[in-house]
Amino acid sequence: MMAKKILLPALLFLLSACTYETYTPGEGKYSNLRADFVETRTNAAGELFCAVTDNGDSLVLSPKRTAKWATTPDSIYRALLYYNVPEKGNEVMPVFITSIIVPKLYKKENVKEPKTDPLKFRSAWMSRGGRYLNLRLAVKIGIKDGLDAKQMIGVMYDDVTTDAKGHKHYKLTLLHNQNGVPEYYSTEVFLSIAGYRLPAAPKAGDEITISINTYEGTTTRAFIY
Repeated sequence: MMAKKILLPALLFLLSACTYETYTPGEGKYSNLRADFVETRTNAAGELFCAVTDNGDSLVLSPKRTAKWATTPDSIYRALLYYNVPEKGNEVMPVFITSIIVPKLYKKENVKEPKTDPLKFRSAWMSRGGRYLNLRLAVKIGIKDGLDAKQMIGVMYDDVTTDAKGHKHYKLTLLHNQNGVPEYYSTEVFLSIAGYRLPAAPKAGDEITISINTYEGTTTRAFIY
């Protein structure tokens, strides 16, 4: 049976959903401010009450927070959390918390006319244990203080190979559709690719690479589990 083709816009996420404010640590109430990528959880009332950082630290949010992107009770969400570091204990005051997109992985043969319009690559890093591959990017926009909602971004799963030692090599491509948006200004975005959503859970010695089309050409980043 012929594989069903998926139109590109159906597998991408609007960039307006993944841009972030920043806070600069200084004196006063933000003097102990820290920012971490986290998995945060809602309670039965739909309140964000705890978080686990990419380094494995467990945090209790006090006071609890609510967010428009976290409305399902007893659920886990990927987020960027700014919080004041306590002198002792794990109870923290959340200053700012925002959602981070965790895109689904789509097979190359199921993507019709994949778009890889250029953007700016800032950095990439793997969370402890390899649960997430995090990307820091910058995209060109036409509005100085916001994002054009038509612009989209996502990830395509190209291939997986196995070497002589049995280690798997997963190959990904970053998808980006500028969609005619003017390129006057730059704005920063973050993306977390879930390693646990790969066809098979990566093991020690496995490798994941992602190719990103930038204004300077294609750059590839590789990580070993």
